[in-house]
Amino acid sequence: MTEAQRKPVGMWGRAMRRLTSSDAEYVDDELANLARDSGCETLDGCTAGSRVHVQGRITMVTLSPRGGRDWLEADVRDGTGSLTLVWMGRRSIRGIEAGRMVRVRGRLAQRGRRRMMYNP
Repeated sequence: MTEAQRKPVGMWGRAMRRLTSSDAEYVDDELANLARDSGCETLDGCTAGSRVHVQGRITMVTLSPRGGRDWLEADVRDGTGSLTLVWMGRRSIRGIEAGRMVRVRGRLAQRGRRRMMYNP
């Protein structure tokens, strides 16, 4: 089924969509709508190398040692895709924790299939 076929039409369509969709689909729809309503771009419309302004929920935070230095990484989901935020040389940042909503600006990079943003 294509995305155009799944779009709810009117109040009745939205109610039926809520009743028949899974919890994950409902959460993704809500996250995508929040991002759009805040004036941010959604990840499905962003291309590597472009400057973007995105909003989403942090799903996971990890500390990755690279070359003797620590890199703080946070995976963010906006309902249409995911993005890994990377802060080089940082062990922690106040407020960056799983479950938090964040809004970031920066240049989108692509490493294999992973979308990344360095030092947003």
